[in-house]
Amino acid sequence: MRIFLLHIVLVSSLFSCGNPDDDLYKTAPQNKYIICRGSALYLNDGKRWVTNAETSRGIYKMIDQVNEFQMPADTTAYHELANELITDYIYIINYCSFMGQSHELVHAYLFPLQELIVPMQIGGEITCENQYEKIKDHLGKFGVYFE
Repeated sequence: MRIFLLHIVLVSSLFSCGNPDDDLYKTAPQNKYIICRGSALYLNDGKRWVTNAETSRGIYKMIDQVNEFQMPADTTAYHELANELITDYIYIINYCSFMGQSHELVHAYLFPLQELIVPMQIGGEITCENQYEKIKDHLGKFGVYFE
């Protein structure tokens, strides 16, 4: 069942992210990194984007889980953490209720996060350690772009 839900989330993320020809891409500052099929993460005229409460709640829960994770850890512990993170990810996607540029930027932020979590769900110890650090880094960028 979890694999089925993960597949649904992946497919919905692929279709919700923009492409290089959309207006969001054209207005993105060139000095920001491109992370989602042509969409860029950038500030809203120097201000952070507003998200819905469920998105913020889900991301901050993920941040807490990653920060509280006890290292060193075995593969099973990493897999359990990844399963908890993907559950929160699905929660965020299920409660995605707003539209517009802020919504597009949230998806640009979320899409790579899913791609970081999945290898930690199934990987060996070295893969899990590497993915953990990447996830922690990516989650740390939420507060830079979103409030």
